[in-house]
Amino acid sequence: MTESSNKSPVGSSSTIPTSGRIVFDPQSCRACKVCEISCSIYHEGKGSASMARINIRFDEFRATDPISATICFQCQDALCVEACPVDALSRHPRTDAVIVDEELCIGCMQCRDACPWDVPKRHPQQRMAIKCNLCSKREKGPLCVEVCPLSGKALRYEPAVP
Repeated sequence: MTESSNKSPVGSSSTIPTSGRIVFDPQSCRACKVCEISCSIYHEGKGSASMARINIRFDEFRATDPISATICFQCQDALCVEACPVDALSRHPRTDAVIVDEELCIGCMQCRDACPWDVPKRHPQQRMAIKCNLCSKREKGPLCVEVCPLSGKALRYEPAVP
């Protein structure tokens, strides 16, 4: 999701059932990228923006909204899941996040082509797609939200609504 406001593409999460998701507020973010580095360390064992499942951008040439983020919206009707020719994308049973099965993914990137926000990206060293999975294996939720110096403001987690 490239997000420059708090608005969801599907409306208010209080009225429409949705998967859990991370919400980004560009007005609060300071582009420190602690979220990016912690994400890649958690998932890949090394700090690398190209391996992070969240990316923060600062464009000093934009007069308005110079800070933006690319992170998965965790769409209710996720087109990426439907587009995968090998069924490598599915929903996590606890978080309802769209997750990539690394054993099944062939790296064709049809998921990215189907995504309205071009969120899934190719892993720089392996032939597979990567995207935010809400740190589904962590009981405490997404690590990026926990480590953000402005947690609750710049990044916040909204759990799945039944």
